[in-house]
Amino acid sequence: MAISSSERIFEKAQQYMIGGTSAAGRIHGVLKRPLFLSKAKGPLLIDVEGNEYIDFHNSSGAAFFGYGHPRLRSAVEKALDMGFFMNHESKYQGELAEQICAAIPSAEYVRLSNTGTEATMAAVRLARAYTGREKIIKFEGHFHGMHENCFFNHGTIGNMSPTGEVCPTPDSAGFPRNLEQNIIVIEFNNITALEKVLQKYKGQITAVIMEPISFNCGCLLPRDGYLQKVRELCTQEEVLLIFDEVLSGFRMRLGGAQEYYNVTPDLTTLAKALGGGFPIAAIVGREDIMRGLNPDGNTIVSGTYTGALIPVLAALECLKMMKADDFYDSLNQRADDFYSEFNHLLRSHGIPGHIRGVGARFAVMFGIEDLDDDYSFRSIARKSNPEIAVIFVREALAEGLFFHIGGWATGGVSLPTHCGITAVHSQEILEEALKKIDVALVRVAKQIR
Repeated sequence: MAISSSERIFEKAQQYMIGGTSAAGRIHGVLKRPLFLSKAKGPLLIDVEGNEYIDFHNSSGAAFFGYGHPRLRSAVEKALDMGFFMNHESKYQGELAEQICAAIPSAEYVRLSNTGTEATMAAVRLARAYTGREKIIKFEGHFHGMHENCFFNHGTIGNMSPTGEVCPTPDSAGFPRNLEQNIIVIEFNNITALEKVLQKYKGQITAVIMEPISFNCGCLLPRDGYLQKVRELCTQEEVLLIFDEVLSGFRMRLGGAQEYYNVTPDLTTLAKALGGGFPIAAIVGREDIMRGLNPDGNTIVSGTYTGALIPVLAALECLKMMKADDFYDSLNQRADDFYSEFNHLLRSHGIPGHIRGVGARFAVMFGIEDLDDDYSFRSIARKSNPEIAVIFVREALAEGLFFHIGGWATGGVSLPTHCGITAVHSQEILEEALKKIDVALVRVAKQIR
């Protein structure tokens, strides 16, 4: 049997790259290798064999305007004409910061960065400098990048006390011993757990960091009033509240989840949709906290590529497109209609599960049918059915639909993969996708009975 172009590429890459990839998360759980692309355009991916897929991965959410968007191409061409410089300023960095401050409720000042990981790392550093304390509270299942400050209990489940405090467990090898002494992990959506640890470690906690919508658990929503209560407790205990909106930012409102839920944190981290596929991130927040950054303060957050011209001009163009009068009304309506029809197809084919989504990001929660009352990371990990997920993704690929499925978590925890639509997933594209999903689910139903 002839070897495919993808297999040849993968074999060669394995000779020089560990795992044959730049990042382990790109190994597709069905293909057992990355999807090797020859081109991407709008909402479509084209692999090296010429197969075309409607994309529901969106580069882990970064490609919020699809691929090759003409307005982003124009922004890049402008930067190229200017010399595509980095480690220098132009008028555009300040203009971007102004636009971010106008969009994000918590943003009084901005420091640009390159990635979500860098942004959350910097936010924790800034919080510690501001408060003079060291301990961080994070939530089980939430993901804040692969740095030692926060990379605990995303893909692993530690022992949990009756009060909701979880034994901190690193998500990677190579962490220094005793690092966990400054990490407090608690159950999400359990306000009693937060109250108890705030009292137990009173005067020692610098910040609570959280995904206001935990898309990294698929799509785990806060209970009604939960974020408001977290905000109230943080204010009461003089603990900073950090919203990690790397994924939730700009997805359903210009102001992200904090505008959607009307809860304003002290600091916010942004990335992914901000750059529309270009590497840019931001730490934003209250002036008195942000003044701690150098050169005004002593907290150093910097880098050669921070605020590089190409991603800055791309981000400015993204914000211009997001600010169009009907942008979010149209996006949210298309998303809601798609989720509703997808749910209908799951029910009609008798497949256990449901779609859970907010704005442009969603998850297919196979095996989980109690749509309205499941707010627990542990419950989702326990009920989620990875066998059905793998079957669906395989059949979807055969129909020209790209859903990613990973499985790299170290603790064997099975979480639904977050998926999404983009601003360029038109109504026609989504209707075509639903027809393909219907065909795929027919075959899924036969295989699970």
